[in-house]
Amino acid sequence: MQEPDQYLLDLPELQERDLPTLDNFVVGANAEVVAVLREMAQGSGPKFLYLYGPQGCGLTHLLKAVNPGNGTPQFRVPVFKAGTPLYTVDDVHDLDLGYARQLFALQNAVYADPTAKLICAGRTAPQKLKLAEAIRSRLAWGLSYAVKPLDEEERFRVLARLASLRGIRMTPDIERWMTTHLPRDMRTLTRVLDLANQLGLRGKRRVSLAVIREAADVLDLH
Repeated sequence: MQEPDQYLLDLPELQERDLPTLDNFVVGANAEVVAVLREMAQGSGPKFLYLYGPQGCGLTHLLKAVNPGNGTPQFRVPVFKAGTPLYTVDDVHDLDLGYARQLFALQNAVYADPTAKLICAGRTAPQKLKLAEAIRSRLAWGLSYAVKPLDEEERFRVLARLASLRGIRMTPDIERWMTTHLPRDMRTLTRVLDLANQLGLRGKRRVSLAVIREAADVLDLH
């Protein structure tokens, strides 16, 4: 029999909300980035796209949204296969020599295929990456965007609205605690709200800071 907390994590409504999509990405100042990604997901747009930005700005969310089945921690750079329309490679700043060589091969193969596209993401602009010049130059062949994270005020304005939709009042103590103790990406913060809402419903409790902390504990976030 499942533990109650694991049961909550497995609820279809939470699992569905947890899936990264372009629709549940909080756009902020990144409207042009999302528009280009929508084009590429539909088979149009540029052949190459490189996105970069700090931890928590949503790079992994965006890549999984346009290509959910591409790439795992054990297989970070996909192998080219004719007929595959879109490839994504995350965390290129952290590729070791072997994966960097695979990325170089993938870049060349995608360039030679008239229908294939490649989206890469990393922490810094292409010219600042500690990769071979040939790889950096290919990352710059297409469009390149700096993905801007939400600032603190924007983040909690959005979070307060999402909390309100779930019947949760975003009190100053909840806001302060979430700012101090939780990751800053909206997907994680929204997941905490969703789980806190379920915990409140299950226990017939108002969602207070204690319930928010309980949700964070269940998700092993601190």
